[in-house]
Parts: sequence; structure tokens; C-alpha cells
Amino acid sequence: MKSKKGYVTASDRKKDKEVTELGLGSYFPEGSNRIINKDGSFNVIRKGLSYFETFSVYQWLITMSWVKFGTLIFSSYLLVNIFFAFLYYIGGESNFEGIEASTEFHKFLNEFFFSTQTFTTVGYGRINPVGIYSNTISSIESLIGLLSLAVATGLMMGRFVKPAAKIIYSDNALIAPFKDITGLQFRIANKRADHQMVDVEADLLISHVKDGKVRFEKLILEYDKITFFTTTWTINHPITENSPLFGKTEKDLIEANAEFFILIKGFDDTFAQIVHSRSSYKFNEIIWGAKFVSIYAAPENGKTIIDLEKISSFTNAELPENKMLSDENKF
Repeated sequence: MKSKKGYVTASDRKKDKEVTELGLGSYFPEGSNRIINKDGSFNVIRKGLSYFETFSVYQWLITMSWVKFGTLIFSSYLLVNIFFAFLYYIGGESNFEGIEASTEFHKFLNEFFFSTQTFTTVGYGRINPVGIYSNTISSIESLIGLLSLAVATGLMMGRFVKPAAKIIYSDNALIAPFKDITGLQFRIANKRADHQMVDVEADLLISHVKDGKVRFEKLILEYDKITFFTTTWTINHPITENSPLFGKTEKDLIEANAEFFILIKGFDDTFAQIVHSRSSYKFNEIIWGAKFVSIYAAPENGKTIIDLEKISSFTNAELPENKMLSDENKF
């Protein structure tokens, strides 16, 4: 919010401080750990509905890991073909032409490989179904195979084109020296070197418990938007007299069960879409009296080098003298 003077004043910042509703509710039961997990997921379990009312097959298949997805596809392919091979096998060898097998196991293998050819519509032609029984089963399998391959292809495409931001967050946020005051700082970087993000925006909020209810307040950042996100970004909240953190101590944050929410969004030119990333820091993940070490290494071949292994590295730093906590700024 800007004043009539055209710039943000201290009173304007005060008006923008409190956020009445984030969609997270205001009740925080005793024993709850955090609202947003480190990976950006919400720490909420829904009860009262049956499993099938809340379960989405598409969401499950799109969001599972690639290892699980590949294992599921291969296992399903194997089980379906074993099932149809069993149906062919119990129909008898007389329902096929071209089966050459000396043992029952080899006969089943012939049926299995015929099933895979029918399922994928390859059809090499050495083994042919004869009679109504085997032709009916193979016709049904061909239809199931076509539909299954179409679904699997769609899921593969959906997983590949699903836009997602791969943002690395520092393990901790720091209460660090900032000019002649202190600031709450954390560091982020784009994990994907080949994905360029532009017009990246950041929002930082604090939740704290007061009178048994959760209160949310937005923290004003030194810079809440950058044009290019090619290296790292140290996001800083100056702890001025208008900050909800002004005069607070580590004990105050613990007693208030403080949690800091982060929302990062920006335009990814690979997906040509806006992507989002979320994370949070609890009060016990805040390091007091520290500052981040430099993440830059010596240039190579004229190119800037950043060492992302140091994104969470910090060193101790002396903080300016704490100011007294005023009644107006109490949690």
C-alpha cells in the first residue's frame, strides 16, 4: 500500500501488517507441530470421509515419484499379461497354431509372449488364435491394451509437462545484522540450471498463537520482487520498530509457537507458466546471531560460479543491541 506521497510510509506498513485470513483457520490445537511442512505440503489430515471420497487416482499417479510410477507401470503390465496368458493356457493348445513347446512351462511362456504381442498390438504372426474362445480373449485384450497404452501415454506426458518450481531453501533462517539494525534472513536458489525464472516474487508471513488462536501477520521485505533469478536470493525482513518481530527474543517466539510461511512465485520460461513454491521455518529453525557465508566461488572461463552446497552455511555474528519491547508490539 502506498500513501498519497507516492511511497510506503511507516503508518502504511502498520496498516498492512495484520492478515485476517489465509485460508488456514485460526484454531491451533495443542500438540500440533507446524502448519506448513518444509517441502511445502500442508500438515493437515482430513478425517470424517471414506478413503475413496478423498482419493484421486489421477492426482496419485501424477504426484508419485518416478521410481514408484515406473514400478507401477511395469508391475501392471506384467500382471495383466500373466492373467491373459493363464486364460489362454487353460483354453488348451488346440486353440492356437504355431505353439512349439516340450513342457507345460514352455507352453505357458508361449502364451505369455503371445499375450504381450496382443496387448501391444505388435503381433509377430508365429502364433495365431484359432476358434471362438481364443479369438474372443485376444479381442478383449487388444481393446484393454489400446486403452491402457493411451492412459499410460497421457500420464507420462502429464508428468513431463507438469510445471513445478525446484527452489532450494537454506536449512535455517537467521536473525542477522542488517545495516544498523537486525533482520530475519533466509536464502533461496533455483535448483534447475536450465530453467530460467523471471519476475520472481516472495511473500513472508508469521503465525503465532495468542489467546488460543492463530494470528497471521505479513512481514515487509527489503525487496519482495526480483527481475532475474539466476544465482541466489537472500530474502531479508528488516526488523524495524514497525515489524512484528521488533524487540522479540528467542523465548518470545517459542512461547508464541511462531512459524514463518514462505511463498515464492515466478514465471518459468521453460513451462511458459507461473510456478509456485512453499516452505516454512519454525521457531526452532531460526538461528540467532549469525550471517550467511559467501556462496560465490572463483570465476571459471569468465563465468560466475555459485556453490549451492554452501546455501545453508553461516557463521556467528554479533547483533546490534536489542531494543525494548513496547506494549503495542507484544504478540
